[in-house]
Amino acid sequence: MSYPPPPGSPGPDPHNPYAPPQGGAPYGYPQQGAPGYGYPQAGMPAYPGGPMQQPFVSMPGQVVTARVLLFIAGSLWGLLAVVVLIAGLAANSMIRDVPVANSVGAGALGAALIGFVLCGGMATLHIVPASMFGKGAAGTRVTAIIGATLNTIVAMLTFFGSIGSDESSAGGSMVIALLWLATAVLTIIFCSMSQAGHWFNRPRY
Repeated sequence: MSYPPPPGSPGPDPHNPYAPPQGGAPYGYPQQGAPGYGYPQAGMPAYPGGPMQQPFVSMPGQVVTARVLLFIAGSLWGLLAVVVLIAGLAANSMIRDVPVANSVGAGALGAALIGFVLCGGMATLHIVPASMFGKGAAGTRVTAIIGATLNTIVAMLTFFGSIGSDESSAGGSMVIALLWLATAVLTIIFCSMSQAGHWFNRPRY
């Protein structure tokens, strides 16, 4: 049984067809530069943990869904702000004609303005981060989670308030509050998933 020449020998035997090529490594030794154990493959990181995370080309589906839910919630808050302001102005105009009720009309208008500011703020807290999902960074994601969390708190208060109500419309209010709560919770879940984290933390060139 013949063995290949050891490393450092002048060259292979030209009459031995099994000899390595001139200048090559002997059989049983890895070729120089060839990947093997302990060498990172092309496109692989030099540390354990699997292949490198490929950059996103398009927005993940969970992020798109969260964005749509934020736009819907923000639009509803904006519509509610307009309704509250119109109702306050109407109540103020009706009560103003009664001389003894001027203070009541002023109070109704003040409450309507406060409600308009609060609802408008909630609308802004949903619509602005949703419009920045394409280019926003981690701060956009955090703002969206904060807005959805506040939306969840309001939905829960509405739901528990409907439970203690004796009105005939309490059942419908509970259903609306449950749907409201479910969409807010889904927004938080989708914005907290790892795909969303990769999207908002992706490199920007």
